[in-house]
Amino acid sequence: MKEKIGCLIAFFLIPLFIYAQQIKDVEVKRERVFTGEGLYGYMNGGADLYLEYGVYKLTARDLIYKGEEYMLEIYELPSPEDAFGIYSLHVFKCMRADTLGCIDCLSTYQLQRVSGNKYISLVFPTGSAVARNEADSLLRLFVSENEEKPAIPDILDIKEPLSGNLKFARGKLSASNVQSSLFNLLDGVKIKALWHLSGKATRENRALIYPEDKVNIKLIKSRIPDEDVLMTGENYIFIKCREEESPAQNSSPFGF
Repeated sequence: MKEKIGCLIAFFLIPLFIYAQQIKDVEVKRERVFTGEGLYGYMNGGADLYLEYGVYKLTARDLIYKGEEYMLEIYELPSPEDAFGIYSLHVFKCMRADTLGCIDCLSTYQLQRVSGNKYISLVFPTGSAVARNEADSLLRLFVSENEEKPAIPDILDIKEPLSGNLKFARGKLSASNVQSSLFNLLDGVKIKALWHLSGKATRENRALIYPEDKVNIKLIKSRIPDEDVLMTGENYIFIKCREEESPAQNSSPFGF
C-alpha cells in the first residue's frame, strides 16, 4: 500500500512562483516551463530517459536566496514510483540521505528529493557551505506536505536508506542505466517496471522485473542460469544480477 510521508520540512501548497516572489530573501530571476517533448529543447538529448518515465511537466527556476545562486528543477511524473525512478538514477555519494522522513540526497553541489509524484533537483553551483546549509530552508518553500511514498514491493525486503540502494526503471533505456547487463537481458523483452536492489555487501545485485506477460517472463528465464532465478510469480520474476556497478558512474558530485 502507498503511505503518506510526513517530511518534516514540508510546506503548504499555494502558487509557488507568486509565493516565492513575496518571500523575503528569495529572488526568482527566471522561470521556464516545459511540457512533453518540449523537454528536448532544455536537455540537449537527455530527454528520452525522462520521457520513458512519463515526465509531463518541468518547471525550472533560477533563484537567488540569501545571496546565493540556485537552480531549481521540479519534474512532474505520473506516479511516486516514476518520480523515485528518475531520482534513483541521479543520486551518488550522498553526504546525507533520507533524513527527516524524506527521500533525499545532499551532495556537494546539489540537494535532490522525491515529493509524491515530483522529482526535485536544487543545484547550488558555488558548492559553498553557506549555500548547502540554506538548501533545505529554500526547498521547503517548494515542497508540499504529506505526499505519497513510492509503493515498494514487500519481496524486496529493503530498509532505509533507499537512496543509493534501490533503483526503479520503466523500460529498457532506464534499466540499462540501472545496470548495463540488463540491456542485453531485456533485449526484445517488454516490461512494465523493474526494481533493482544493490548488493553492496554481498556484491550480488538483484532485480525484480514485471514483464508485460508470461511469454516475456519465460524469455527472461531462458537467458539466465536457473540458479539466478530467485522467485517467479504470475506477473514478475525476481533474479540475481551479478554485474557490479561501474565506479565511474559514481564520480560526479552532481546528480546528472
